[in-house]
Amino acid sequence: MLSELFNNDYSPDFAKSVPVIIICLFIGVVAAAAISLYHKHVLGSFIRFLRSSGACDENTAIRLDTTKFGNNVFVKTAIKNGRTYACVLRSVLPEGATDPEDLPPKEKRRAKKLLLTQSGYYIPEELSFRADNIFSKRGTSVFSALFGILLFLIVAAVSLLIVPDIVELFKNWTGLQ
Repeated sequence: MLSELFNNDYSPDFAKSVPVIIICLFIGVVAAAAISLYHKHVLGSFIRFLRSSGACDENTAIRLDTTKFGNNVFVKTAIKNGRTYACVLRSVLPEGATDPEDLPPKEKRRAKKLLLTQSGYYIPEELSFRADNIFSKRGTSVFSALFGILLFLIVAAVSLLIVPDIVELFKNWTGLQ
């Protein structure tokens, strides 16, 4: 059936690219749903933990190695690259911590890992509303993501089946060849 959509002789050239466009849009919708679920459920769990623990300033900051997220590779990577949590998360270096950049190359990597887990993390009060909006579970659930994908799949299938007939009808109506 899919080969018929790509190789029909009665459709003009632009109509033959419609299935490719719809398939690419579908891949984009699936990727967007997966990324949204990842941010809300995996990365958001750490932010929600900090908020529920009351880590709102330097004095109440919580060390990563004292939580269940100490071994979570996804949370560690998000903290390390700094882009995902940058808008809401702040850190406090442990007492007597030295800058890992001053160490020899062999020790630098180990020191950065240790510093990552021993630093304290908190969400300032002025950023708590933003953290709730970005990382709360509200709005995006597995069910809503699957429903959106299914709905797009239905619309895409209908489009793939009907668009060639509409193009042919338009072509006959206008007399274009």
